[in-house]
Amino acid sequence: HSFTISTMATIELTAEHGKCIAILILLWLQQQLVFAIAVAFARKKSGIDAPTLYPRDSEIKKLNLSEKDIDSYMCVQRVHQNNVEFLTCFFPVMLLAMIDYPTKTFYAGIVVLMGRMVTALGYYRGASKRVAGGWFHFGEYYVVYLAGKFAYKLINEA
Repeated sequence: HSFTISTMATIELTAEHGKCIAILILLWLQQQLVFAIAVAFARKKSGIDAPTLYPRDSEIKKLNLSEKDIDSYMCVQRVHQNNVEFLTCFFPVMLLAMIDYPTKTFYAGIVVLMGRMVTALGYYRGASKRVAGGWFHFGEYYVVYLAGKFAYKLINEA
């Protein structure tokens, strides 16, 4: 399959591009289902209703929440919020990287997907344990490198 972006460029999409798209979808599902559902359960357990992201002292007192209750809720909420912040920057860079380097981007995307899950599982056990999946940054930085390499190539071909 191919499509024309402008009169200057045509991109041929391959199975490798499809794999990258699949990783993007899995990252989205991880965020919108796995991490969001965890927040819904944490809200139900704690009584902290949306739209509150982080409860104020008065709400904590009103709900009679212990420090452990608050820490548990906050860790689950931070996994979700941190991933929202991460994906808004990562998705566009991954899309650019996959145009010219789909296979490498796919494998780096797998590292990111798995690392984000390990980070979440650690974070659910406590903020200090979130570093367990920090290796996802290797995939992230490699994707940024690939996007930069693609930009450099385009600039120098002009």
